[in-house]
Amino acid sequence: MRKNETGKKPALEALLATAAQSIRSGKALAALSPLTEILAQAPCNTEARYTLAGAYLKSGNPARALAEFETLLNAVPAHDGAAFGRGLALFALGERRSALNVFRHLTKPGPLAWKAWSSVADITPDEAERVCAVNAAADALAGLCARSGAVADRRAAAAALLAARRPHDAAMVLARQSGPVSGVPVPDLQLVRAFYHQGRFEAAFEEASRLLGCTRAGDLASKPRSQFRPDLAVSVLIEILQVLSSAGVNAFLVAGTLLGFQRSGGPLAHDRDIDMGVIRNADGGPDIAAILRAQDRILLPRITRPGDRYIGLQHRGVGVDIFLLDECNGHLACGFSDLAGDIQWRFTRFEVSGAHFGGRLWPVPDTPERYLAETYGPGWQVPDRVFASVISSPALYRTAPYARACYAALRARAALVAGDQEKAAALIRQSPVPFKVSAAEQSDRPGRAPA
Repeated sequence: MRKNETGKKPALEALLATAAQSIRSGKALAALSPLTEILAQAPCNTEARYTLAGAYLKSGNPARALAEFETLLNAVPAHDGAAFGRGLALFALGERRSALNVFRHLTKPGPLAWKAWSSVADITPDEAERVCAVNAAADALAGLCARSGAVADRRAAAAALLAARRPHDAAMVLARQSGPVSGVPVPDLQLVRAFYHQGRFEAAFEEASRLLGCTRAGDLASKPRSQFRPDLAVSVLIEILQVLSSAGVNAFLVAGTLLGFQRSGGPLAHDRDIDMGVIRNADGGPDIAAILRAQDRILLPRITRPGDRYIGLQHRGVGVDIFLLDECNGHLACGFSDLAGDIQWRFTRFEVSGAHFGGRLWPVPDTPERYLAETYGPGWQVPDRVFASVISSPALYRTAPYARACYAALRARAALVAGDQEKAAALIRQSPVPFKVSAAEQSDRPGRAPA
């Protein structure tokens, strides 16, 4: 080795490590400089080229990402990671059909098959292919989990099985997960969901309670929720309403979104998402999932199916909840699923009308005050940041106490993660099923949730 090359390899490895750390920290732009420096000295460095392409993609430059992925594929045609990245870049550039063809080609057996199947599920316009792809991704991850036994693989497999609507299989995968010393099963949010989606609400509550008991105030082990931005929420609300209106669907403001507009002309500053409703026809239509999937920039959760009573999604960083309301003995009812005992609400029948807020006409129930009183109680005009309609709404109808209690535990845990012990305690008090440790005891034990 020549003298000036003695420290070259370690220096390049250090730059690559720096770039990788920047990407892991969510600072993809900061990774561009060290990666470009590596490639200036070693143009054939495959790992640096692949990482640079990914950094461009994550930093919002899909055109440069596509160019880098294609440069790498020209040099290493069998690089499946680069091929997958090329598909992601094509989709980000609006080339949906080309991206779909890339992902379909990558579904051959291999370590990236589950990612390819998942991407097919996300963007295919064909519902039968989508459901097949969701199941194939779940099977591929379950196989990976069986081979590795790693906790991360178990959780990924469970998430995929839940998306495939196979909650029993998801529970079976997670049931084998135990603590490293005690052998006691580790509480897991995915297991809460697996029990809940089976309609085993008591088991879901018990698991959620165990999970809450392992949570400390301010614990940031879970990814913190993005800050809710009312201005962006209004923009997304307008966009989704227009998409549905263009398809002939008369959607309207409901729940917390209607509450905020009725009180102050806009979304609640402390809200979690935006809420809208659609009254379903007698035949079960309209197919909201199909309408939204036809939009290139809107991605629905893989668990979503035609005919669902509830559709939840993230769009442009804003949570969107869409509730499908059905006629119910002279009332209107909506809920999360068709499972007996799952969360659902029932309201006095109303029609859709319009109301002006902020200089704009918004679709709302024609009796908004009555609807809000039924949802939040007669004191709906008084702000109450700890009230949770999923736990305490007067409109809850034929909902199992353990389903409500499960949400109390999960919402309390989220409050604790955010460092809000007061809200956590208030949510615990709303539970129709008592926790093993009371809210009063909780307040005497700072930083610790009830067991």
